[in-house]
This record gives sequence, C-alpha cells and structure tokens, in this order.
Amino acid sequence: MSNLSLENFSWPSYRPPLETYKLDYGIGIVGYAGIVRAQHLPAYRLANYRVVAAADVRPERLELAKLDGIPNVYADYRELLQRDDVDIVDCAVGHFTAEDIAARVQIVKDAAKAGKAVLMQKPMSTDWNTAEEMVKIAEDHGIPFAVNQNLRFDPAIYLTKQFLSPERFGRPGFLQFANISFEGPKFAFGPDGVVMAWQIHAIDSIRWLSGGEASSVYCTNGNNASMYHLQFTSGMVCNYFEYHNADNFRNETPFRVWAERGAVRANHRWNPSSRWQRDLVEVRAYDWPKEIGWVSYNLPDELTNQDVFVKPRYDMCASIGGFIGMMGEFMQSLHEKRPALTNGRDNLNSLRIYFAGQLSAEKKRPVDPRTMELL
Repeated sequence: MSNLSLENFSWPSYRPPLETYKLDYGIGIVGYAGIVRAQHLPAYRLANYRVVAAADVRPERLELAKLDGIPNVYADYRELLQRDDVDIVDCAVGHFTAEDIAARVQIVKDAAKAGKAVLMQKPMSTDWNTAEEMVKIAEDHGIPFAVNQNLRFDPAIYLTKQFLSPERFGRPGFLQFANISFEGPKFAFGPDGVVMAWQIHAIDSIRWLSGGEASSVYCTNGNNASMYHLQFTSGMVCNYFEYHNADNFRNETPFRVWAERGAVRANHRWNPSSRWQRDLVEVRAYDWPKEIGWVSYNLPDELTNQDVFVKPRYDMCASIGGFIGMMGEFMQSLHEKRPALTNGRDNLNSLRIYFAGQLSAEKKRPVDPRTMELL
C-alpha cells in the first residue's frame, strides 16, 4: 500500500473534519449537572457551538447556569422544548437512581413529541428494557437519538481507528485495553467490580475499534476491578482491564492494537482535570526497516498559546476534544439526515456487552451477548 510505505507515510486525522460540518444547531441542556460545567460547556464554547438554553429542577443549578451565561434558564424542561431555536436536547440528567432513569424516559418522550433531536449522556440506561424503550420511542417518532459516547472522539482513540482500515494497517487481530488507577481507590478484596458508567466508555470504544460485534464475553468482577475477555465477529480478540471507581485519581489508560500490517500502542488521556497520563499514539508497520522503531504523534495537550474564544477551537486534548467531536458528529448527522455514529440502536450493542459481562461474572461462564445465552 503506497501510503503505508515509510517513504510515503502520512498521519490520518485524529478528529472529524469539523471545519466542513454544519455546526450551528441550537443546543438546550437538560440537567445542569457537574459534568456539564466541567466538560460539556467548556468544549462547546471552545468550538463555538450555540447553547441557547438550560433546564434543571434544582434552584442552585439554575443559578449556576445563569452565572455561566446561559441566556435562557428554566426549572421546567418542557418550556425549553417549546423554543424554536432549540434543535438538540443535550440530556445530562443522572443515571444513579430509578427516578433519574424514569426522568430520562419522560424527557425522550416529550422531546420526541416536540420533534427535537436528543443526545443522551452515557450510559443510556442501567437496565436493558428501559434502553430499548428509549430507542423505540425515538424511532417511532422519527427523531434523531444518540448516546454521548464521547471516548470515541478522544484524539488517541479516533486516530487509532483511522489506522484500522484496508489502506493502512487492516483489520485488528488483538487489542489490549486498560484503565488503571495507581493512586486509588483504596485496595480491598471483595466481590465488586467497576461501576457501569466507566465500563461503558471502554466497552463502546473497544467495540468500535474491533470493526465487528461481540460474539463472546467472559468477565470477572472483584477487588474493585473488572476484567474481560472479548471475541468479535471481525476476528478480533480483546482483553480489557479496569481498576477505577472514581475520577479524582491518577490513572494510566494504555491500549495496544496488533492489526494485519502494523501495530499501534497508545494512551487515551480521558480526564485532564485528574492528572491522567496524556494522549499518545505510536505506530509501526511490520514491513518498515528493522532500524525504524515506533513513530510518534504529538497529540493536543493543554490549553496553551491558543487563541481561545477568538475562533473555534477543535484541536483539543481529551476529554474536551471528545465532547467537541461527539456533538459535532451529531450535528452533522442531522444535516446529512443519517443515523449518528453513536445512535441509540447502535448503542444497544455496547450495552449488550456490559450486561453479558455481568451475567458472565455471576455464572462464571462466557456469554454470547447477541442472545444472552451461556457458552
């Protein structure tokens, strides 16, 4: 392949071509939670996305939204849905209680009736039936519905995906993926694994990188860690290890891919506010001269020496770059009238892996996530 030879080697993009996208859709945020202030809003403002309204039932959060300069703030999200300038409902309502999940379902119902597109914070739901219900509501009403699986747009993850194409390294055969805290949580023996909100990040990105669907899932939970062995219809196999239950620890997030004609070793820096190791991608084609080692790409790091707020900024480190890319892709999918990359129907396949993993851990047997049958 001409662009795989060392003489003609060039790097693919580590983000979507956002400069060519239609990015002027109006965003209404429902659920003005901590993640919104920490990451959604900074990302959207750097990219010059248009946040026109926010809604939350808690008065203190409404005050924060006003403090943050959101022009239209509501205690009742249904008032937000009545606005003609709100095209996208960015739902950041929590997922921690049954009441939270019920609220999410009602928001999808009301947004569907109002004809609004919905981008739902991950995980879509903590139970399978409710996730299916939300997808069906959106499909029955014909509204765009996607899940905010923003890790796919982490520069390291997105760049790696570009290498797993026929004209570059080809199909992946083996993937190692990890999220390892080396400052916490406090070590303890016990039956618990890692919380769903973190597992679904990795599971969805692993599935995307695989180029197929999971056919076998074996998982063990214990000692505040979760370990998976995954097989995919594309032929890829994966081991995935996560030891992480809070976002304020220092973490390593390495992954490595062996594909048909080359390999990638990388780190996905997911949380810049928590001293996680930075984004890194190194690649090597198998037929390069033996004197050539890994070739590195300097991915975006901190906000330094940039014209912040002077013009749209798309070249950002994770996780800010992830939120920029995810919302930008969703907007472009509306413009092109196609399902978003992380549309709700697609996201059910990521949830299947998680739920199959929990069944596997309980039964101590591998599970086919397509049927939820023990293997």
